Amino acid sequence: MSFKETILHEALVLFEQKGIENISTDDLLEALDISRGTLNEIASSKRELVQLCILQSIMKRQAVADLVVAEAEHPLEALLQLLQLSLEEVYSFSPAFVEDLKNHYPWAWGRLQLFMRKLSQNYLNPLLKECVSRGYLQADLPSEMVVRLFINHLQGLLNPHLFPAYAFNYQELFKLVVVYYLKGCATPLGQEQIEEFTYRELAV
Repeated sequence: MSFKETILHEALVLFEQKGIENISTDDLLEALDISRGTLNEIASSKRELVQLCILQSIMKRQAVADLVVAEAEHPLEALLQLLQLSLEEVYSFSPAFVEDLKNHYPWAWGRLQLFMRKLSQNYLNPLLKECVSRGYLQADLPSEMVVRLFINHLQGLLNPHLFPAYAFNYQELFKLVVVYYLKGCATPLGQEQIEEFTYRELAV
């Protein structure tokens, strides 16, 4: 990771944890341990910094998705891993970060929404169809409807009034939103693989 990539990553982590508007430029300089001149070489304004952070984050997410699909033993494992990673990441966003993106950085928010649509079209939907064709999920499962349900659930997790972080952890939500639902759609072969994945990934 280059110096610029490191700074963008660390800045995004701060934004996600505390919100964008809650962090001043001086706060950024202190937390990142860089000078104002160095920050200006990376981005000329806070708005540009947020945009660069989101763009880099999206590229990293796509690279992770490609790696998951390439390394998974079967499509159901890849599907479960992608949904688990997406849920964990979305649930880690602070409410302030989400509200700031929506209200003050619509371009960056739109890019994230576009990535979620691409995640559905390019990864989740094809994986679901492959799971059906290979006998992991029921043959009459409407893959596009299922993907839309999952994406809707993920977006619902951004509402802190519904799922406050202090009351739930992402593992509980993953079981509720993903595991139990897919078990109901799975064949005996698929249920066996879901049980194996759940035991391996969520074991304490």
